[in-house]
Amino acid sequence: MLSLKIQRFIPFILIFLATVFFVERQKTPALLPPPIEISVLETRAEEIWEFALPDLSGNIIRLSDFKGTVVLLNFWATWCPPCREEMPSLEEVFQTNKDKGFVVLGISRDEKGKEAVGPFMKEYGLTFPVLLDPELQVFNQYFVRGIPVTYLLDRQGRVAGMYPGAADWSSAKVQALLDYLLQEPYEEKET
Repeated sequence: MLSLKIQRFIPFILIFLATVFFVERQKTPALLPPPIEISVLETRAEEIWEFALPDLSGNIIRLSDFKGTVVLLNFWATWCPPCREEMPSLEEVFQTNKDKGFVVLGISRDEKGKEAVGPFMKEYGLTFPVLLDPELQVFNQYFVRGIPVTYLLDRQGRVAGMYPGAADWSSAKVQALLDYLLQEPYEEKET
C-alpha cells in the first residue's frame, strides 16, 4: 500500500497532469503552406473579375489599377481568428515581393469598415493595401462563403489559383509559385 505521504500528493499530480493535457490540447499547430496549385496558362479563363472598392482613405481602387501585377487577393475580417493568424505571413510575402511586380490586396468584410480595419492594420503593422467590402459585393462576385479565402491572380488579372483557409503565405512553396507567376509575360490588351 502507498505510504500516506505519497497518497497526499496524488490529487496534486492528477491536477498537474490534467492541466498539462488541456494546455497542450489548446495549442494550435503552426500554419502550413497552402496546398495551392497554379493552373496552366492556357487553361486560365480569359474573364477578369473587375471590381471597384474604397480603401481606408476613401479612394476608389479598381482591380485594373494593378494591371501587369501579380495579385494575392485575400478575403478576410478583423474578427476572424484564422484571418488574424495569417496576417503576419501576408505582410512578409508582400514586403519580400512588392518591388517585383506583386501586391497583396486585402478585401475586408467588416461592417464597421475603416473604424474596425484601420486600428487593426496599425496594431498588426500591416502595410499592404486593404479595400472595404461591408456589403459583400466582391465577396459574392468571387463566390466567397467562408473566410479567409485567397486568390492568386496572374499579371493579366486572371485567376491562377485559389485556397480557402488560413495558410503560411511567406513559405518557400508560395515564393516558388509567385516566382513562376512573376516570370510569365504580360500582354497589354487593348480595351
